[in-house]
Amino acid sequence: MAHYTVAHQSTSTPWSPHDETEDARVDDESIITRARWARRAGLGILAIIALVAVIGLPLYVFPADPPAPNADLIYVIGPPTATRIADAESLRDQGIADQVLVSVPPSGPDSAGELAYCWRAYVTCRTPNPFTTRGEAAMLQAYASDGDTVIVLTYTPHVLRTRYIFDTCADADVTVIPVDERLNLSRWIYNYAYQSAAFAKAWILGCADPPADALP
Repeated sequence: MAHYTVAHQSTSTPWSPHDETEDARVDDESIITRARWARRAGLGILAIIALVAVIGLPLYVFPADPPAPNADLIYVIGPPTATRIADAESLRDQGIADQVLVSVPPSGPDSAGELAYCWRAYVTCRTPNPFTTRGEAAMLQAYASDGDTVIVLTYTPHVLRTRYIFDTCADADVTVIPVDERLNLSRWIYNYAYQSAAFAKAWILGCADPPADALP
C-alpha cells in the first residue's frame, strides 16, 4: 500500500532582507526626529534663559546708582553685612549724614546686643517686625517723617524691590544706593528668581504697620 506525504503550505510571509532594511530605516528616522526635537527644545530653553538674563540686567545687575545726597539718616537694611556697614561709615565720613539706623535680626551675632557697630553713639540698631523689607520700610516711619531725607543701603539685586517698597510705604524722601557685594553665579541665579517672586509678594501684601515701640 503506497503512502503519500502531503505537503502543508505555510501561511507565514517569507522573510525578506528588504523588510529588515525598511524597519531599520524607520527606526533611524524616528531617532533622528527625536534628537532634532530635543535639540530644538534645548535651544529654546537656552534662548529663554538668555532672554531672562538680558531683561534682568538693568533690574538686578545694573540698577540706577544715584549720587548720595545730604541726608538726615543713613539706613542699613538687613542683614548688616560688613560691606554695608563700611559703606555707611564712608558716607558718614564724607559728611553725608550723622545718624545711622541699622536693621538687625532679633538674635545671633548680628543682633543689637552682639554686633559691635551697634554700640556706637550715633548708631541705632532695631529689629523690624516682620524682619523683611516691608518691615524695614515700616520701621523707618518711626524714625523719619515726610520731608526727611534718608539714604538706604542694600545689595545690588535687592535695590529695585527696595525702591518700590520704600517709595510706596515710607513718607521720607528715600534714596536707595546699591552696595557692591560680590556674588557668584549661583547667587545671581538665585536672586533673579527670589527677587522676582518677592516683588510679586510685596505687591500683593502691601505695606506693614509701623511699630509703636521702635523709637529709642
